[in-house]
Amino acid sequence: MSAIAGIHRLVGVLIAALLIAALMPAAAVAANRYVVEFRARDGGVFGHTYVAYGPTDRNGRLRHPHYAGFYPSGVLSRTALLAVLVTPAKVGSEAWDKTKRTEMVYRRAITPRTYVRLIREVGDLRQTRPFWHLILYNCNSFAADVARWMGLQVPSTLQVPKDFVQQLYVLNRRDGVGVAYAAA
Repeated sequence: MSAIAGIHRLVGVLIAALLIAALMPAAAVAANRYVVEFRARDGGVFGHTYVAYGPTDRNGRLRHPHYAGFYPSGVLSRTALLAVLVTPAKVGSEAWDKTKRTEMVYRRAITPRTYVRLIREVGDLRQTRPFWHLILYNCNSFAADVARWMGLQVPSTLQVPKDFVQQLYVLNRRDGVGVAYAAA
């Protein structure tokens, strides 16, 4: 290989390296976008509120999201007594969270650090919220705890989930980038 050919090859490698370096920050930024969505869906008598959170792809769609909602469990969870009695509860997700039509979504961008802290916070709520009650602590209450933890203003939890999520958006839309939309 001649010296000139070696220089041309070196210049080509340097140009390729510079191009890769220039493109990497954009890819890294796209890969480090995280969101939390407060969601309302139909189901049961009143509907259900839950949160979905995780990284997004380049088009803004959640990739491998975590889902967390607050659900009554145990014997009373499928009876009319659920409206008046306290029942055991769980923090988790149900298949319907992933398959049923979403009626309202309020999305907030979060940092990668906040995302990691949110995973821990949901785990903490899983340990500290053992009972569900229609009035005292329900799925809206759980979503309100997550919103408060994020520093958001929270509406009354005594409303149907769709209205709760919409009011959460209304109270916080001036505090940062947030999107509320109804899913089709």
